Amino acid sequence: SLQSVLTISTPPRRPDLGERKLAEWRKKGGGDLEPVLASGAVALLDAQWIISHAEAGGVLAHRQALPKEAFLSLAELVEATAHPSFLPVAALSYPWLTKDHPDPRGANLFRVARALKALLSYPDIIPRLGIFWDFGSLHQHPDPANGVLRTE
Repeated sequence: SLQSVLTISTPPRRPDLGERKLAEWRKKGGGDLEPVLASGAVALLDAQWIISHAEAGGVLAHRQALPKEAFLSLAELVEATAHPSFLPVAALSYPWLTKDHPDPRGANLFRVARALKALLSYPDIIPRLGIFWDFGSLHQHPDPANGVLRTE
């Protein structure tokens, strides 16, 4: 019958690249990040954007003031999962330089960008990198009129 010919001649379905990347992302623990990223509670900054912003002399603004292109989507993070041992995600932590802004002159932004540029100089290992940086990754709920620039 035609059905048996189609069954015999059709190769078994293989997972596409996206499904394999998602499986790899989850195998490495990325599934634990999915709920918080999908909820919007946390947004990861694109290391390439950080580098460009720093090289242009910028200062990191609070999350709500950053452009959409400053962030990597969950799909972009999954797609960037290339290395067999780790996720394309990094976290940054350091003391704020003032009570209102972690880096008002962009000096730390410049230093971080320099380190990220070195990391991303190996695109076969790290094609893209999502950065958790509290000021840019979490909602800060600023209310400058009342002197509130940071959530405690």
